[in-house]
Amino acid sequence: MLSKPDSALQKACLRPAALGQGALTQAQVEDLWITDRAALLACYRRHLALRDFYAYRDAALEAGK
Repeated sequence: MLSKPDSALQKACLRPAALGQGALTQAQVEDLWITDRAALLACYRRHLALRDFYAYRDAALEAGK
């Protein structure tokens, strides 16, 4: 049986922050940018970990042939 990745690695990435309808203040733009940047980095790290999981698992399977 193949090992499966942790479900946390398969979690969908957060969507970009909603900007609303009106003009934004500089502080609001900065807050939204920080929120989006943190979400992007978390998603990137999670996807790298998932990629590494499959690479490690598949390499172990290849070595076992």
